[in-house]
Amino acid sequence: MSRIRTLCVAVAILAGSMLATAQGPRFYPDDPLPREPRPLPVSEPQRRALSALLETISSNLRTRGQRHPPDGVLESQGVNTLGDVMDGDWYVNRHGMRRMTPAELQRGPGHDRPPDLTSPWHVLVVKPFGVNPGLLVADGKRDLYILRFDPLGADGLATGAQMVTSQFFYALGYHVAENYIVRFDRSRLMVDATGQAVSTAGHARALLADDIDRFIKAVPEGTGRTYRAVATRLPEVRGALLGPYQMWGTRSDDPNDTVPHEHRRDLRGMFVFAAWLNFSSVRAVATQDILASIDGVPRIRHYLVDFTKSLGSSMFDGAKLAWEGNQTVLPPAGAIGKSIATLGLSTPAWMREKSSGLPEVGAFGSSAFDPEAWTPVDPLPPFVNRLPDDTFWAARQVMAFSDEDIRAIVQLGQYSKPAEDWITATLIERRNRIGRTYFARVLPLDRFRLEGHALAFDDLAVASGFARPRTYTTTWYRFDNAKNALLETIGAGTEIPPEALGIAEGSYVAARVHAGAQAMNVTVYFRKKADTLQIAGIDRSWPGKNVVTLPPPARADRRAYADLMPRQQELFQKYVDSYNATRGSRYTTEEVFERLTVSEQTTFYAITHALLRTSLTDSDGGDLGLAIDRIEGVNRIAGQYDGLGGDQQFRIFVALKPGTRELLEKSREFFRDHENTVYHIGFPVSYRQIGKEPNMQMSVSADGLRADIDVDYRSSRSPQALFNGHLTASNSDVRAGDNPRLHNARWSGLILWWQETFGKLQASLAKPVDLANTDRAMGPATPLPPNRPSGASPEKLEDAAQEFLTDRLVRREYDQALEFLSPQASACLQMSDDARSEALDAAGARREARRLMAYASTRLGRRTDLTSAIVAFTPRNPDRPVTDHAFKREFLLGPVPEEEARQYLCSQAAPRGAGAQGQYYAVIFTFRVDGGGTLGTLWDREGGRWKIVSYQPLVP
Repeated sequence: MSRIRTLCVAVAILAGSMLATAQGPRFYPDDPLPREPRPLPVSEPQRRALSALLETISSNLRTRGQRHPPDGVLESQGVNTLGDVMDGDWYVNRHGMRRMTPAELQRGPGHDRPPDLTSPWHVLVVKPFGVNPGLLVADGKRDLYILRFDPLGADGLATGAQMVTSQFFYALGYHVAENYIVRFDRSRLMVDATGQAVSTAGHARALLADDIDRFIKAVPEGTGRTYRAVATRLPEVRGALLGPYQMWGTRSDDPNDTVPHEHRRDLRGMFVFAAWLNFSSVRAVATQDILASIDGVPRIRHYLVDFTKSLGSSMFDGAKLAWEGNQTVLPPAGAIGKSIATLGLSTPAWMREKSSGLPEVGAFGSSAFDPEAWTPVDPLPPFVNRLPDDTFWAARQVMAFSDEDIRAIVQLGQYSKPAEDWITATLIERRNRIGRTYFARVLPLDRFRLEGHALAFDDLAVASGFARPRTYTTTWYRFDNAKNALLETIGAGTEIPPEALGIAEGSYVAARVHAGAQAMNVTVYFRKKADTLQIAGIDRSWPGKNVVTLPPPARADRRAYADLMPRQQELFQKYVDSYNATRGSRYTTEEVFERLTVSEQTTFYAITHALLRTSLTDSDGGDLGLAIDRIEGVNRIAGQYDGLGGDQQFRIFVALKPGTRELLEKSREFFRDHENTVYHIGFPVSYRQIGKEPNMQMSVSADGLRADIDVDYRSSRSPQALFNGHLTASNSDVRAGDNPRLHNARWSGLILWWQETFGKLQASLAKPVDLANTDRAMGPATPLPPNRPSGASPEKLEDAAQEFLTDRLVRREYDQALEFLSPQASACLQMSDDARSEALDAAGARREARRLMAYASTRLGRRTDLTSAIVAFTPRNPDRPVTDHAFKREFLLGPVPEEEARQYLCSQAAPRGAGAQGQYYAVIFTFRVDGGGTLGTLWDREGGRWKIVSYQPLVP
């Protein structure tokens, strides 16, 4: 790629700023681009989770994303000058651009890594309910697979749909995971020591063999008591699975995601592919964003992963119902009214669709299939925005599949012969109806080329037998590339005019072709190079096409943004200005606010509201201004990102005005807390608001110019803080439980606008268990050494820590566990809900410590090993030294400098032993239970024995 244009093209093409008002020429010397420019590195990707239920409610009851205005259309973006989607992290041109062989079509994204059959599979998660039920297993090679099954009485229905549809989508150009049909018997599945079972409420607990047995009983049993499943292999970058992508807006954490998803041609055109394959449940929760380093650049690649509700399948619900693929979940009021008015006598054609009668096929036919009438269960913004050139682009891809190509892919479903024949024939007929429908919406000319001195092309409708041969009119023009304007005519007919061949090198001409209806035409642009013309671009027009150069005006009814106070809007305006400058976009504040997730909207709203309502005063009561006045600008808004720590969610990252740290030191409203050495990495200086919860925490950078601000709504009192959700992300989510009331009790005036649509969220937001996003440890439990007798003093700290934790959590020998507790640690027991807290008197310390241990054990339930009870804390700072030891999966162990350790000592007494050692050690772990927090213990030698000198919940 020439000169400095990599970033220019990323903005001009990917951000869709090729508008009539944009600066710069229409074509550059290297157009058309076959692939996207080299992406910018992604530095801080955020993981997120989406609720299928909330997405359905939101999609059906709210208008998401930018839509066409009444007086025109918004063209698709993310395309090159030919109108083709470029190869990149969203899409790769495959079968439609270069025909794949039958072997390549069957290979798909890979066929050489099926689950290893030489050893048992460790079951990590059993999820019998909700979205994507199935098993997560690790084979003998430690590869991860999601196993999905068929409903009872329909062996092959869902597994075949997943296999076949994923292969079609791969050939169509999308990124998909590897899928394999497998058969196995029950003995192959064994419980992993860290395995989990997911309840109907979405909560996880320790896995039992009975959980696997109950799951297997609910799926079809084949010959020889074997079970059929489709195994989806998770990419090896599973630690960087970022959750689904939305079907509208852009990812704020991805500098390469510059095209609003509702305007991407590969997503608009996906409507046609979904209709062809009856992928009625195409939606955000069927997708997955993956952080991958390719060619040395970390970037986010966008995958489609769940196709079980395609063809005739509705996954565990059995065969599709007649309305699936023909109506949304909430059908339009008019449709319901018509049915009522006619007493059901007026029935649409899809209700009379012919059925195969084969359980493995389900509800999948072609006799009543109307491509334009087909609809997914949720109205998706890119589908609603599709234009004739979007559907032509997609129909051209579908028509590229021959009858033999279709059968080759259908055979991968391992159906019976009658089912294979039915599905193949159905897809062939649906393919033809798609071509006939969408080749009529534009002038379907393709494969433009120069043959000698004449322009040649193919009419796809004529070539496919959908239209009779027709007469074409071709007019040649000069073209001003700098002004993007057609000039005078220089000839007519397919022969290249002499004047076109005589233009200067680097100049442009254009040929416009129509077949009678002039409004339906194709314009081909040529660039002169040496003694020939090269195609630089193609533009398709149709009746009613009127390109709008500016986004539609913001809606006046956007209640969420309207509820912001002027000072909040001022801060958000600065955020939008920076957002637009980075992406080369022109969004209004209302549009950017609308593109935020609900959790990001409410996070910004609640925190800035608290800042706006918090006055600062000095020790004499002198006015120091409002807390919000110390914010120079908002750098990032972090909402709900499933899989990340509590200190990385529900907060805003801001730039502070100079002198803010000194002002907080003087204020009566904030006090200096422990330094952040475990959480809030990069923001070590912590200031907490005085008083009981809720209160704000401002974590400030060392230079005092940046901060991470959140609100704590839950008590941090020990031991409840370890299990009451204070140490989980929901602690700072204003939507959760009673948090709105608590917020208004301290900072009045908060408007609960989100509850009108989504209602109240549960008090403790349990992490939704998504099989594709499960980061559970693999392998058997770490063996426990023999129980040491009371009074034993292990020489190595890792042995002492293991003995203490095993006595406490597994054996429940609390008195032996207390032998590792130093008298210094007694002051760590907090008995007050105040943010500064009050230490328990030492006289009751042993009793309270024993009660804390019993409380934790009760919440955990019986555990036979440490592996299933706790998991090592993952350090935020990769540069911190960590000690290698036998139980590194269960607890993190590492040295802590004395200077840093002193602030965590709860007792005011001089530390014993540290003066000689000059070094303390931290042992940090997280309880494996919903709402379980992270506990940090500080160890030192006392009288030659390892002792816990401090312990406390580590607050995100």
